[in-house]
Amino acid sequence: MMKEVMKNKKYIAGGERLTWAINDNQMDNIGFITGTAADVIDTGTQRNMTNAEIDWKYLTAGFSITLDELNRTADSPYAVSSLVTEKLKNMEGSLSEFIAAALFASASGSPNAFNGFADIFAASGTAYAGLTDTDLGNDAAGDPLWLPQIDTTTNVVSYANISPVITKLKTKKSTLAPGGSLDYMISNSATLSKFKTSQQGQQRFYAAKDLMSGFDGINVDGVVWYADDHAQGSGAGSTDNFLYFINSKSMQFGYRYGFDGKKSPLDRKGYNLPNQPVMNDNRYITGNIMCLDRRVNGVMKALNPSA
Repeated sequence: MMKEVMKNKKYIAGGERLTWAINDNQMDNIGFITGTAADVIDTGTQRNMTNAEIDWKYLTAGFSITLDELNRTADSPYAVSSLVTEKLKNMEGSLSEFIAAALFASASGSPNAFNGFADIFAASGTAYAGLTDTDLGNDAAGDPLWLPQIDTTTNVVSYANISPVITKLKTKKSTLAPGGSLDYMISNSATLSKFKTSQQGQQRFYAAKDLMSGFDGINVDGVVWYADDHAQGSGAGSTDNFLYFINSKSMQFGYRYGFDGKKSPLDRKGYNLPNQPVMNDNRYITGNIMCLDRRVNGVMKALNPSA
């Protein structure tokens, strides 16, 4: 999931909060006219935009090297470099794993955390980005403009149950965010494995050339389904395995520091603590997950791979 969200990183040059505009109202001054002097043109002010906003979130990561570690390192600049390099690799790997898990979490019980998928895919009546689904009304099909498609009753992992959700979401072209349509799904490995087993013998698997990225995805009605065990669910036998349906254009990671060479002014490399024989390296990331259009995404929350 992190790989997909980080494809849509966007640098935002500060501000009190992360804010984006939602085009939630169709213009009501559009219509046919006679083209004659009998026409009275509506030039009144049109309210067609609402602001969504979320808080900035802050992450820190670092590593330290003690005098004892340096003393035990072979007397070679390459050995010292190797020690630093390995510690840096461990920090970066740990940070990636931390963010990958945090993308699915919620800020409701941990206000310093990302507003992750647990917030984005929350039920009707729960605010996300300062707005509830009742604030923006419905689309032409009667579905709320500010709510994902949410299924809380379906248990069986099958093509017959999953395909209708895909079909419905493919009709939801984004009007609140720039373009895009449903293009991938995410679940834990138990849910994906159950689907694979049920579909053996049917040609929905990607060709080998399409798997070179190392991610074992399968194609269901033109949508790629990936496994990510950070996705909510307890595996086989559990009835809370989530399957997310994602429009990648609607998901964005807004940041100011920490990516693409945008370093925080507080980043420090190789500084010594004044009262300890320790050398530290600290990095900072500022940002949050932004779902620009909830309506074009969906989730099935009650799947049971053992059913």
